Amino acid sequence: MEGILRLGFFTMAEKVTAALKGPFPFIVTGAVIAAIWIYFLFLIPRKTKRYGSFAEYLNDVLNFKVMLMGVVAKILYIAFTIVAFIVGIVAMFAANFFVGLIGMLILELLLRLFFELVMVLFSIQENLVVFNDRIDNHLDDDDKD
Repeated sequence: MEGILRLGFFTMAEKVTAALKGPFPFIVTGAVIAAIWIYFLFLIPRKTKRYGSFAEYLNDVLNFKVMLMGVVAKILYIAFTIVAFIVGIVAMFAANFFVGLIGMLILELLLRLFFELVMVLFSIQENLVVFNDRIDNHLDDDDKD
């Protein structure tokens, strides 16, 4: 049984681990730096609400009207995607090309699905905040009349 297991992913995992043992911390650090750079360069959304002061922004953050984990989740997704891509490239050349390619594609797909589920939760929260603000504005307009 052990011989059958050694033919597949276990030997590939050992080869990839041996190839990445030294540079892996640098790969992760570079991926996080690249992810932050990509986020601030391409993914910063247009602000729907302008804050007059830092105190207003801090009030919204402390009252959970502004969620910070959406930003962190996007940066983590980009970083994990970069790391998975690099590990997949190493697996393709250090072990088995086709198994490394298929493993990389499956891992990228699973990462995308997981982070889409996380982002759906944050999207629901953001939409509820917008909906709540519209209701509050509508009720304030009715009180003035």
